[in-house]
Amino acid sequence: MDILFTPDSDKKVTELSDKTIKDLAISELSERICSIKEERDIVMKVLSKIPHNISDIEYRRSILSDLLENAKLCEELSECIGDIFVLKNYSGTYKNLRKQDATLFSLLEDLRELEVYAKTTEKLADCLGAHELKSEGLKAFRDEQIKIVSSPDFKVLKDDLELIIKDLSVVRGCIVGVNFTPDLNIKEVAAMEFVPYHFRPKYSLAEKLTTTTLFTPESTGFRRSHNLVADPLLAQMAPKLEKHLKHNYSDIKKIFHKYADFDSKSITESYEGLTYYLAMARFGRKLRSDNCDICFPTSSDNKDFSIKDFYNLRLAVAGEKDIVKNDFEFSSNERIFILTGPNRGGKTILEQGLGICVLMASLGSFITASSCTGMNFTNILTHFPIDENLTINYGRLGEEAIRVKSIVNESDEKTLILFNETYSTTSMADGLYLSRDLIRILKEKGSYVIFNTHIHDLGRETSEMDKWDGESNIISIVMERVNGQNTFKVKRDAPDTSSHAKAIAEKYGITYEQMSTINIHRHSRWFFFFGHSPNTTSHTQVCFLRACQPRDGLPATH
Repeated sequence: MDILFTPDSDKKVTELSDKTIKDLAISELSERICSIKEERDIVMKVLSKIPHNISDIEYRRSILSDLLENAKLCEELSECIGDIFVLKNYSGTYKNLRKQDATLFSLLEDLRELEVYAKTTEKLADCLGAHELKSEGLKAFRDEQIKIVSSPDFKVLKDDLELIIKDLSVVRGCIVGVNFTPDLNIKEVAAMEFVPYHFRPKYSLAEKLTTTTLFTPESTGFRRSHNLVADPLLAQMAPKLEKHLKHNYSDIKKIFHKYADFDSKSITESYEGLTYYLAMARFGRKLRSDNCDICFPTSSDNKDFSIKDFYNLRLAVAGEKDIVKNDFEFSSNERIFILTGPNRGGKTILEQGLGICVLMASLGSFITASSCTGMNFTNILTHFPIDENLTINYGRLGEEAIRVKSIVNESDEKTLILFNETYSTTSMADGLYLSRDLIRILKEKGSYVIFNTHIHDLGRETSEMDKWDGESNIISIVMERVNGQNTFKVKRDAPDTSSHAKAIAEKYGITYEQMSTINIHRHSRWFFFFGHSPNTTSHTQVCFLRACQPRDGLPATH
């Protein structure tokens, strides 16, 4: 039973691109959620696939909610996970290979699989049956296990297993007759008899020698290149041993014939889902213990999305204190937002934080916010600054163009797109031109967009862009500054280029007033200028040139 989807689900999902996974730091978050690699891989796999059906999303949400509120249930289910993993390894390709192999080893492996199945089914039935469950998914999983362990067939299976194990446990030792060649090589194993007791060696010398370096596999040549060479006696004993066991325990195979069509999928299919839910539930309780607000969103079929007091999950797992929270809202006629603001004012953190919340909500998980309602997005696309080493073939602008075209082709009216400093590699005029065309096509497609940009003129043209085809208006938002300080809060407003440039200049002491008070030594001939933001270049250059004018008889140095 796959508990990541409803029983009648078509299991339709959108797999996030590698770039989106990187831009939203999903791999980093998975490492925070799980310390064990195998669990981490499963969590990563689930986090990177967005289900399309609301029923699947709500199904997951209710299961995770059950487990988040019941630490004891999680603890008991965690004890079952190891058994399910073992059972999973017995099934599939390995089981098909065993069916083609008539050896005693395969027979014993089938026995072990049945043992683990019976044990795990009973543990799951007892565990889930002892707790009050609210989610339909866990209730159905519990009822299935209880139905199995209550059936007459399961009782027969347990009785058969008990009989087989009892028969096998009688064997404690084996008497072997060996014929040798004149030079004491093993010629054949002539006789074999199983006995219900253990043997003690008649001679203790060999036993003592094996504990010293005088009589080891290395010294006798039985270990070569760290690989044991097959013991010739055991090699000849094995066929006779197997034949004898088959002869004496032919009833085992007859019993196993009853379970030829046995299938453990009712349990093994739950492995990935249970692993994911248990890991996320532990993570959610950890966030709560650290006084981090989390909530479960409420889904709807409308075209709105509203979130209150959200914050970037990465800040929480990094242990940041006094995290600033924000509200945000998309609606059917407000889908595209132009985001501007000062450097280090929180634009990227806000944008990424919203993307993570939208992803978690669309997966049926809790999110880092006080409340969230609205539509479930079926895809998230991102365009964050790329590593310059990856732009060798096309140049940075060429790489941006290829990525932007791909994003436009994949987007639709249920897609969230996050742009971060797109077209920052070209001139202001060219960036403005390219950005207009990009926003225009996305407006026509009805996608939901946050366009984080240094091109402030773009935010001033929203009224003109509203005349383009498409339902959405274009909204300008900025990262707030109060009394010259970043508040890391977002608000609706037009871009404020002058205050931004002035803030950068004051921070680094390069306003005319600040530089004109510098006591320049008469023999000094150099200023060092450090640029920090493309959108403040013109202002800071003016400040620099003014400061370098001849003063007190000193020549300007360029």
